[in-house]
Amino acid sequence: MKKILPIFLTLLFTMSLVTGCLAAESSEPAFTLTMQIGNPMMTVNGTESEIDPGRGTVPVLQDGRTLVPIRAIIEAMGGSVNWDEETQTALLELGGDIITLTLGSQTAFFNEEAHTLDVAPVSIHDRTMLPIRFIAESFQFDVGWEERTGTVTITKQMDSAPVETPAPTDEPEQGKTLVVYYSATGNTEAVANHIATAANADVFEIQPAEPYTDADLNWTDENSRVVHEYENPEERDVALVSTTVPSWESYDTVFIGYPIWWGIAAWPVDGFVAANDFTGKTVIPFATSASSGLGESGTLLAETAGTGNWTDGMRFRSSASAEDVRAWVDDLGL
Repeated sequence: MKKILPIFLTLLFTMSLVTGCLAAESSEPAFTLTMQIGNPMMTVNGTESEIDPGRGTVPVLQDGRTLVPIRAIIEAMGGSVNWDEETQTALLELGGDIITLTLGSQTAFFNEEAHTLDVAPVSIHDRTMLPIRFIAESFQFDVGWEERTGTVTITKQMDSAPVETPAPTDEPEQGKTLVVYYSATGNTEAVANHIATAANADVFEIQPAEPYTDADLNWTDENSRVVHEYENPEERDVALVSTTVPSWESYDTVFIGYPIWWGIAAWPVDGFVAANDFTGKTVIPFATSASSGLGESGTLLAETAGTGNWTDGMRFRSSASAEDVRAWVDDLGL
């Protein structure tokens, strides 16, 4: 960020004024933060402190929306908040994950993956209001609201049981399934996660070293990045963050997903396919598109790979449900 201002950000989340606390988990929360409308104090894990020391900032209810201070929340969670005045962008970081939101834009990014917000961040009384539910849930926290007392509760549950780490072996486990995907707007990511759940598979995300912005992806703009790359095929060699999958040799079945761009696979996928040896693997392409079919996208990727047993694959609509995806995976008989 070019200019980081130590301003006190506030975030906005949409909640109906109907009592609706989230159902309590059976385990004791590892983290609990509560704030109350009109109260300058907050309680974090039983310890009370001032939300904005010396300034008396309080959560408020305005037009049916609860406004709560972001910096106090994120820092209590163990994260950090930065603000770029020049680009009007907030960057929230926690546990290696990053959320980026821009004033007036309904597009937010979680680790470079675009998401559409119900409410765009706005500025009210020199405070930037951001959507708390998207932020908290992206960071794996739960949000609750109690109308009677005007209380906001943010919690994170402890694991119910410790995870046992298997003893290392000299030989990698064989017969595993992997879902590899590139997602420009989140649609392919959603389908990839449905497949991973249905097939009990691991997941690897293809990430361009220079992520595509909303403007880059605007195919109606003749000056956008994707249009330029489409019209200049030599520009489609997109550098990736990584093409190396840990224990690649242990996967017998590999799903490869992508959005359809001009009738073919989005070209960031090409670099991953070219960089890996698919010998002995069954490769199943899948794509997301509002209207275009799978076309020759899978065939062209198979030609790029030169190895592996590539199947016909499947095209999903952008809003494909988990049930539709599971039915397809079940029919594959993996």
